[in-house]
Amino acid sequence: MPKIFLTDETVFEAFCSLDKDQEFFWDYAVAANGQIHNGSVSGLGLRVTALGHKAFVHAYRFNGKRCRSVLGTTTVLSVASARLAVINREQELKAGKDPDLDRVDPRRKHFQTIAEVIDRYWESHVCELSEGVRYSFTAFVGKWLRQDNEANKRGHNQRKAYTAFGAMYADRSLSSIKPTDVERFQAQFASPHVYNRALGLVSALFNWAIRMQLVDMRNPCHPLRKKKIIRRRRDYSTEQIRQIAAHVFYPAVEVLPEVDHLEGRAKRDMALRKAWLVTANDQMQELCNYMGILFLTMARPSDLTKAEFDHFDLETLVWHKHNTKGIKLSRSLYEYAYRSVPIHARVAAMVQAQRDRWPESKLLFPSHTDMTLPRDNFRKGLDKFKALPGVPAYFQLYDLKRIAISLMLAGQGVSHEAISHYVDHKGNLETTMIYDLGFVDPMRPVTQKLGDLLGV
Repeated sequence: MPKIFLTDETVFEAFCSLDKDQEFFWDYAVAANGQIHNGSVSGLGLRVTALGHKAFVHAYRFNGKRCRSVLGTTTVLSVASARLAVINREQELKAGKDPDLDRVDPRRKHFQTIAEVIDRYWESHVCELSEGVRYSFTAFVGKWLRQDNEANKRGHNQRKAYTAFGAMYADRSLSSIKPTDVERFQAQFASPHVYNRALGLVSALFNWAIRMQLVDMRNPCHPLRKKKIIRRRRDYSTEQIRQIAAHVFYPAVEVLPEVDHLEGRAKRDMALRKAWLVTANDQMQELCNYMGILFLTMARPSDLTKAEFDHFDLETLVWHKHNTKGIKLSRSLYEYAYRSVPIHARVAAMVQAQRDRWPESKLLFPSHTDMTLPRDNFRKGLDKFKALPGVPAYFQLYDLKRIAISLMLAGQGVSHEAISHYVDHKGNLETTMIYDLGFVDPMRPVTQKLGDLLGV
């Protein structure tokens, strides 16, 4: 890299060697003929490529790193103007400012790569969402954003490794993605559930980029349709519902054995058996309290998991639900912190029972190992509950809400709008009707009434 005093004539005559792709000429006080000149600026250079393109550059150090920035081509800048630009930039560096901080590179102004857009989308939107959404986003879109939690033993199940959308098209510009590219990404998913989840996340990414005016294009995910999913209905007969309700509100507990009449090892073994039964009965009672509140309030399990004792007014029988999705009745920017719904007297009794069980806890159903955290599962208790007579093997906690809504929809004199508002479906009756299990027996009075009207 030769050092030479730059002049407009030197710039015009400079050329790149044949064995190089580019060559730099740095401004120096000594000219080609050995004459010494004043006015040279350290850091100013002339870059000449093998194709003959010439541009002025500025080489400097910032935060301990070497940097090089292009000032402009020789057709736009003269040597004097390039020296003045370097002097101004050096003053900014002495003040601790990055001279290229607010500079817009015209070559990259309309070239947002997929990786860059994913990082911006994560910082501005996704990082504030729930843990499940963040996990899905890192799995299908930007795997480099995942932060593995090695301290927690949960979540280490072997999952099928997919190529994330960001890894597949990391260096591609956002505007260059076509529906065929998205289709190629979606081809790796055999499960319709996974296919739809991945397509929804990628579509949300492009919708955000279009709203933020990062790109002016149609969403390339729109031509692709989500796969239709055929679900097996978890139907319940009226007799099964009666038995489930009986087991929930009148828990089946095992009788504790007597140990006073025993001696020796037999007494020891029976005492251990009795202690185990006491723990099992206590767990079953707590599970039934949990399911009973779900049943009578038609709440989601997630609503009840983070519920606190202070959210319940047991005198007026009101639950101030702080963990709901919220009904947005207008386009206003504010939302209420909680919703208040009435509760049954039996729900108040179950809440009081939990208060007696956990007097020092703030949560209604705390973890047995750490009362500051919510309980994460009732796996063992549910296995015992499913073994009870009349409870089908496919029973799930969320089915309690579906059963309760179905009973309310089956001619109980309660309007569908009231049910939709109570269960927090944002006033959407179509969402409420999805929960209808289509009970047969509660609909018999309808056909009987029709026969009476027809005189049959």
